[in-house]
Amino acid sequence: MDIVSAMILSIVIKAISAVVEIVIQMLITNEVGVSEYGNYTFFVSLIEGAYYVLFSGSIKLNTFYLSTPSSSLTDFKKKYTLRFVLPVTAVIIACFAVMRNPFGVLSGIILLIYYLAFDTSSVFFSRGYQLPALLGEYLFGRIVLLIGVLTVIKLNWATGLVLLGLYGVQFVTMLAWYAPHMRKLRPGTEQIRVPMRKLTEYQVSDIANSLITYSPTILQFFFGGAFTAGFTGIISIIKKFINFISGPTAKVFLPELSRLYKNGEKEKLEQTYLMIVRIQMVFIGTIGIILIGFPRLVLHLFSPELEQYSGVFTLTAVSLSIIAGIGPVTGTLQMTGNEKICNRNQWVSIGLMAVVWLLLRRQPLFAVYGLCVQAVSEGVMKYYSVCRWFGKNLVPVRNYILLWLPVAVLRIAVDALGWQYSFPALIVSLLLVFTWNVYSALCDPMIKATVAEKLRMLRRR
Repeated sequence: MDIVSAMILSIVIKAISAVVEIVIQMLITNEVGVSEYGNYTFFVSLIEGAYYVLFSGSIKLNTFYLSTPSSSLTDFKKKYTLRFVLPVTAVIIACFAVMRNPFGVLSGIILLIYYLAFDTSSVFFSRGYQLPALLGEYLFGRIVLLIGVLTVIKLNWATGLVLLGLYGVQFVTMLAWYAPHMRKLRPGTEQIRVPMRKLTEYQVSDIANSLITYSPTILQFFFGGAFTAGFTGIISIIKKFINFISGPTAKVFLPELSRLYKNGEKEKLEQTYLMIVRIQMVFIGTIGIILIGFPRLVLHLFSPELEQYSGVFTLTAVSLSIIAGIGPVTGTLQMTGNEKICNRNQWVSIGLMAVVWLLLRRQPLFAVYGLCVQAVSEGVMKYYSVCRWFGKNLVPVRNYILLWLPVAVLRIAVDALGWQYSFPALIVSLLLVFTWNVYSALCDPMIKATVAEKLRMLRRR
């Protein structure tokens, strides 16, 4: 499968998984309420945050090294798992067992399964087996979770502990899916000695990511209560929409960026970066019209109580969506030997986020405002760093404005005409923006060549 086709397929699969995940959120919120959903989100944030603080750096090692077919990390992974992953998770489980906290014990078990599932998935992506990885990571686990949530709601068993257990089942499903596909992986013959500096740089980056992603929900839980934590969790819907584009981009393209960098093909790397921006904007702009154009409709689907926060929701959507449109800045820096610059930018943005939290600490949703400031500042600094490395501005300002112009115009029209709750207006807006963005994407020579080749193949058949 060529890289452009893999990218588009990954976005389609991730789009389906994002819809499934949002349906799960809606089911839980409507069944147990925003406050109880806040409790559930709190423990999920702890699990995922712990993963990014402790273990996720090794996943990026897969991406960087295993893009070369002859490379192998088998020896490193055995030592890493036996000497670090297993002891750490065992200590976590034992501590919560002593405290007689079933949520904590279950969270420790899920943390271990979470690591194993995503480590396996990243190996598939790095070796070029995108389809099995995409189906396992983004689809099958979530479908099993959806079926489980529907079942426990039907049986009136929807308690926090049961929902948390179902959350862990999706990762067991991932491992079960990958098991029969493992024999397809190409074994490397050259055992790589991993410098601790490399692992440390990647891990520090993900510690920063975990603070950015999960600390708002955790802080809101402690300082604002379960309801505001629930709203902050629902705010994460914006990230989920954005991630169904940028997530697959990283999984599919980062091994390619690493390969081009190691081969010294800087010009081809630049062309690939611009192509990624074009493809991302087809979907980010389209999602933007939902989140930015119809925030009241989106929030109403979760709970009418949340409509009063449509302004905050719009602010967050604008901040995250516009920054997502500048391309895979983090991955490009990490795959081109610029990990330190990437980490520095992240920590500066986290410092700015903390300042906002202190200044606005009396505001009910202080953590969300800090998240917006962090996203914009990090995106701007990283984009500057990427452009400096390439020696030029990669995305012309005119093109960027033209890509977002339809979203801005349609938002103004929707407000003026009072169509905030109109599904027909939403569908028409989606079609208009999607058509505009597809036309813009076809201006990219790599995308145009790929589409032309696919059409020729279809004619031959």
